[in-house]
Amino acid sequence: MSVDGVCSWGGGFLRRGCSRVAVGVCVYCGEPFCADHGTVRQDYYEVCQRKVCLAKYADVDAHQRWLEAHRFANNTSMCAQDGCGERMQHACQRCRLRFCEQHLTDRAVTERRLEGEVRVVQLMCPHCAARRTLWD
Repeated sequence: MSVDGVCSWGGGFLRRGCSRVAVGVCVYCGEPFCADHGTVRQDYYEVCQRKVCLAKYADVDAHQRWLEAHRFANNTSMCAQDGCGERMQHACQRCRLRFCEQHLTDRAVTERRLEGEVRVVQLMCPHCAARRTLWD
């Protein structure tokens, strides 16, 4: 798959970017990168070497492992929070795991939609609420 453009790595205020031929476009920041400044991962998942983009990639991987580790509690109708023995009641609107009332809180978040940014309130577990700082 060919990518138009040149690598933008290192570019900034009064600085030019790398300018090598781009091999991918980062799924997180949308910037093109060369073979030295990014990786085309499995299933053509393209991630540049910017700190925030690498942190988001690591967060998605850690989140998937966390989900797998906590699904068992929901399979037995229990709250997915570590160490909680209460029955599940409501689903987190981010991870879709179910929790007791004590482990869900309303959080105001900004969602990017076709009509622009919209401020909404979502029912969220502590794990998903902690992840929001990276993604906002």
